[in-house]
Amino acid sequence: MKDSNTQANGQTIPNGMLEDNYPRNMWWVAAHRDEVTTRPLARWLLETPVVLYRLEDGTPAALYDRCPHRWAPLSEGHVAGDKIVCPYHGMEFNTAGRCTKAPTQHMKPKTAEIPAFTVKEAGAYVWIWMGDQDAIDCEPPEVGYQISPDWTPVHGYYEVAANWVLIRENVLDLTHIAFLHKNTFKQDDWITAPETYMEGETLCYEQAFDLAPLSPLFCAGMGLPEDKPIKRVQKGRMPTLAISFSDWNVHDPAPEAGKRADFIVRGCHIVTPAQRGKTHYFWMAAFDVPSLTEEVAEKTRNSVTAAFDEDKHLLEKLQASVAADPRGLDFLEVTLGADGAGIKVRQILNRKLKAEGRALARG
Repeated sequence: MKDSNTQANGQTIPNGMLEDNYPRNMWWVAAHRDEVTTRPLARWLLETPVVLYRLEDGTPAALYDRCPHRWAPLSEGHVAGDKIVCPYHGMEFNTAGRCTKAPTQHMKPKTAEIPAFTVKEAGAYVWIWMGDQDAIDCEPPEVGYQISPDWTPVHGYYEVAANWVLIRENVLDLTHIAFLHKNTFKQDDWITAPETYMEGETLCYEQAFDLAPLSPLFCAGMGLPEDKPIKRVQKGRMPTLAISFSDWNVHDPAPEAGKRADFIVRGCHIVTPAQRGKTHYFWMAAFDVPSLTEEVAEKTRNSVTAAFDEDKHLLEKLQASVAADPRGLDFLEVTLGADGAGIKVRQILNRKLKAEGRALARG
């Protein structure tokens, strides 16, 4: 029997990849913490130009990146104390977006005000709330491990020319690893997907694997030979649409004398919509090892990048093809048994959009 939501083209729940499908009332990552300094940073977030900067005391701030006088980007200006100064005529704005000084006249222009956004630093990232500022009802997800001295992170960034939901579904689709990444991840036992379930608002999965060599992407970080059979349990969580984690819980049944037998490497996948059809993708692989050599960190970074380059290439081709096809989303989309996580992503997405008075158009 067909689900009542099933469309004629087979698309059970639309993903809106050609539309504005970005919930506003939630925390998104605006930048890695190291990117935000007293030198203004321009970044498109949810089809909005934003300027990010730090005050002299280190507090991060974010405003709409457009002066209300002659529309110059504030990101081309500079920070002076707790104000950002427009490069065009020297108008100064506080963190609430109000003009506090217009050097070319004695009176402050009362109507010179721009949107301000709430930002918070959590873990290794600066998070931003782009929606109703009075609707903030939670903190950003717990990511303290990212700056813990007990963990060593390796991280990177891409701008991907694809809608964010394609990346979100991709990183929760574990079965593509054995095929798209057969020459990089080399984890060919990942051909069946785990059952997914909800813990409150968090999407979860857990899957145990028999003895098999670990993906060479992570062996160096754990000091394990690439051909040594180990046991692993994969545990995943997506506490919000913006971020998900994939824990590789590794057990070496025959460790060398004096060596550890158990490790965790936590994959972190962060997506933030940019301009239409583009996404900021921040990734991190963190080892529960207090310190890795720069040589090991660089080897891991290069290996992970080689694998994620494959995702970027394919998803960009997918987005471009669908956008150019006159049928757009009105094309058969078959759901397989392994797509449980992706379906839950779409369900969560649609619930959030409906709560904001929006819904995705059906194909």
